[in-house]
Amino acid sequence: MKDSKKTNSKKNTLNLPGLTMLGLGGAIGSGIFVASGIAINQAGPSIILSFVIGGIISTLIMFMLAEMSVVEPTTGSFSVYAGEYLGPAMGFISGWMYWVAGILTLATEMVAAALIVRFWLPSWPIWMISLIIAVLIICISLLDVRSLARVEEILSLIKVGILTVVTIMGVVLFIGLWPGLKSPGISNYFNHEGFFPHGLSGFFSSLLLVVYTYAGEQVIGPAAGETQDPVKTVPEAVKIINAALIVLYLGSITTLVGILPWNRVPLNGSGFVPLFGQLGLISISSIMNAVILSAILSAMNSNMYGVPRMLKSLAERHDAPAFLNKEDERGVPVAAVILSSAFLLCVVGISYLLPQQILVYIASSAGVALITNWLIIAATHYRFRQRMNGKTIIAAVLLLVVLSTSAMNGNQLVGLMAGIIILMLLACLYFLSARKQHFALRKK
Repeated sequence: MKDSKKTNSKKNTLNLPGLTMLGLGGAIGSGIFVASGIAINQAGPSIILSFVIGGIISTLIMFMLAEMSVVEPTTGSFSVYAGEYLGPAMGFISGWMYWVAGILTLATEMVAAALIVRFWLPSWPIWMISLIIAVLIICISLLDVRSLARVEEILSLIKVGILTVVTIMGVVLFIGLWPGLKSPGISNYFNHEGFFPHGLSGFFSSLLLVVYTYAGEQVIGPAAGETQDPVKTVPEAVKIINAALIVLYLGSITTLVGILPWNRVPLNGSGFVPLFGQLGLISISSIMNAVILSAILSAMNSNMYGVPRMLKSLAERHDAPAFLNKEDERGVPVAAVILSSAFLLCVVGISYLLPQQILVYIASSAGVALITNWLIIAATHYRFRQRMNGKTIIAAVLLLVVLSTSAMNGNQLVGLMAGIIILMLLACLYFLSARKQHFALRKK
């Protein structure tokens, strides 16, 4: 299985800051700002432990991916590696699972952004707002990689800044230096039905959505093929991204449930807006919503970079229609962007049909697809190393725990079943079509 491995100086324009911001931009989005409210209502204050586990899993997987990317930087990334070390079927399934997960993630971000916009336009339907947002992101995704990276750097700096501010404010309040407010101490962690208000089942059921908040950093895999000096840049970017995510996520979530009782965190909407209200900063709610909106748009922008490039890579390996392999003179895979956008726009219709349940359903489905892909990365890394190691075992076990415990929540069970159905459909699709194509190519 081959992918385009030749570098093109025109394309290889991502440096360390650009790749780092692209990874942070892909991860920090609706997962932490909006969907985390669902997870907090499931786990209560124990959501802090969930984010610790999510951070461990994502760090292990991303270091595995970085190790393989250094040896073979390509826009097909983990899908190419799976094809080479586990066989063409796994390469096919991994690439398409990433594409499906990416579309579902983009849909989640789109709906979450629409929910934020309704703060200013409460009478507008979600589907209409989602459509406008989708068109904006599609236009940005048609920019060349240099311009797209510049947009992403600006948006990523905004959301990294707001999570840093939230963490600092939490420290100031907890040590009793916030003007006019008494430090809550640790009371909110234990006073409202305890640290595990819904027991261990609530804690475990939160893991899927928490792992989902780390999902977008996987974009550094496809981005490695358009990165300057990937041997040095990719490992450095992975270190910075994972350290930043763990600090920012743990700091902001610990502050949120420490200052605001977990049962006052909204299910539909951002918990960070009432957090500022609790601190007496009600007047900046509109500004906070604007910041959160920019964060979600940044995540969509980053994911819309990686998803079409994976589709183009699949086409290069004859695992997708040949027309998707086309790109313009700037290196933008226009055909793949258009097809991905078409599927994304279909979700606008779904958001109109299921306005109340759509966010948790799509986020759960995306989380299941993500975990399946991460399991494939762990298995690929094992074959890459030709030996089992502690990193692979820990990651695989934790991922299987997250996957199995997602069945504890009714809404997430829908996502689990959807993920299994998608996996089965992709396997059938490979054996019905792509398998014959691979055999035909081998005979030539």
